[in-house]
Amino acid sequence: MKAALGDLYSPWYGTRALLVQGKSPYSAEVTREIQVAFYGHDVLPGNGRIVDEQRFAYPVYVVFLLAPVARVGFETLHAVAPLVLAVVVLIAVRLWMAVLGWRSSRLLAWAVALFILASPQIAQGLRLRQLGLIVGCLLALSVWLMVRNYLLLSGAALAVCTIKPQMIVLPLAWFLLWAIGDLRRRWRLLAGFAGGLALLIGAGELVLPGWHRDFFAGLVAYRRYGPVTTLLQLALGRRAGVIVATVLITVLLAWGWIHSKCAANSEEFAVVLSAFMLGAAIAMPLMPPFNQVLLILPLLINLRDWSRLPFWGRIAFAICAGWPWIVSIILLASRVPLKSLRPIPLLPSGLALFLPVLLILLLMGRRPLITAQNS
Repeated sequence: MKAALGDLYSPWYGTRALLVQGKSPYSAEVTREIQVAFYGHDVLPGNGRIVDEQRFAYPVYVVFLLAPVARVGFETLHAVAPLVLAVVVLIAVRLWMAVLGWRSSRLLAWAVALFILASPQIAQGLRLRQLGLIVGCLLALSVWLMVRNYLLLSGAALAVCTIKPQMIVLPLAWFLLWAIGDLRRRWRLLAGFAGGLALLIGAGELVLPGWHRDFFAGLVAYRRYGPVTTLLQLALGRRAGVIVATVLITVLLAWGWIHSKCAANSEEFAVVLSAFMLGAAIAMPLMPPFNQVLLILPLLINLRDWSRLPFWGRIAFAICAGWPWIVSIILLASRVPLKSLRPIPLLPSGLALFLPVLLILLLMGRRPLITAQNS
């Protein structure tokens, strides 16, 4: 097996193999068989330490999400998973459009959904069979339920989203602030989240007693070998990036508290949530492009409000959107050896690093609605 098989299989198959052997999946000392499944080459210890360390990077209750496919053949699951995840992404897009109250034509709705599905970020998630795409859909479902005042179910859906905690932590902070802002009417969101999370943690304890202690120890160890760099650290350096990220998150929390009285079906709610998602994309360790499934909501806001965007913003967005296709055509025409170790094959997805910043600027640069209608 190869590393490209992706994260969809490593949580379930890795856990099942290790539990059969009576070992914790959070331990770094895994078998050679499992290591080859992750890295595709022989892994040998050297200098008294583990080489190519790999731990279970998910809460153990993720196995309940994957349990329905546990008995499906690996080759079958490997072939079907991208199709299932593509449908999941399309559902997420439709849910976000419903949250925004964007009543477009059916043709435009499908065009927008397929445009997002064909983006390099989502394509990478499909190729890697990434669970983050499911989390993105569950987050959209939770907000859709929130808008319709099904707060108990919305909180339960949020609890399931914690299978990828680094993705959900900032949006979750906004939901908690929003619930506290009118606790008398919104307490059911907190109850649904707390109850759902307690149920998941408890069920995980039945599967693997004491898993939470090993999980948190694994998170500390993950910093030694995992991709924990943020976009801010990449742009500003490690120390400055951490400082700016801290300031940014503090400002977001303060801004969120100011707007915590807004209704869930208001424009204000969607914009604040988009800001928290964009903050997560640049301030949290979400460097792999597939994590930009979080940006679907702010992207849709800008597409819906296209007439309110400044001229420079429309041009910049058009360049960013068309870049992958233009560069891909050039690479195909020039017959560049795409299997080389050079970074040239990564050019089509190069602008993914700038998309969060561009979306922030576009949201800030939108003209007032009355001005846009009169122009």
